[in-house]
Amino acid sequence: MNVTIFQNSTYGASGLIGEFIQAKGWTARRTIFPEDILCGDLDSFVDDAVVFFGSPHGVYETDIPWIARQRQLISSLIAGGTPVLGVCFGGQLLATAAGGAVAPMGKRYRAWLRNEHATDDVWQGPWLRWHGDFITLPDTVEVFARDQGTVQAFQYGSGVGLQFHPEVSAELLDGWERESDPTDEISVAAYKVARKIAVEQSSEIRNRAFTLFDHIFDRITR
Repeated sequence: MNVTIFQNSTYGASGLIGEFIQAKGWTARRTIFPEDILCGDLDSFVDDAVVFFGSPHGVYETDIPWIARQRQLISSLIAGGTPVLGVCFGGQLLATAAGGAVAPMGKRYRAWLRNEHATDDVWQGPWLRWHGDFITLPDTVEVFARDQGTVQAFQYGSGVGLQFHPEVSAELLDGWERESDPTDEISVAAYKVARKIAVEQSSEIRNRAFTLFDHIFDRITR
């Protein structure tokens, strides 16, 4: 299976999802960066499966051309039945395709947390949450996990959206921290704590993530 990766930030590499794709014998055939999507027809970005990663932007910033274009693309992919996994910003893209809404919550989560409500242990975590927006969805959309009123995992058609970050490893967090604002003391402290956990629990985190990815791709490639 060929998988296209949408990397929506300079530091948002595929991490454990990339390792999972390789372990399955699949091919991460190409990585698309934000401005790339403005350079071709939407059909040219369709592959066997597509993964959309996070961004420092919100999906509601549709004055940014590549965000408006990705919103078009993900709707087209779901309409065509293409398997899609959306992570954080990517999950929010999928929520908009489902007729949901995304808005700032007025605070940020930066920690490894369990989801308060989950339909199955595979969704519960703990997972790294690193976001300041929340998702609301129509009642017709199947939700797998919520925490403190915020949707954390759901399925819409051939797509699964996640608000949390199951791709994160200690190495990936190093890249995030290098690109962060060193004067933001709250973020700096949060990175240190998050990375310490990622190092100490690396095997458990990897195994938990791979179990989740297997579950998700089984759902969206049926």
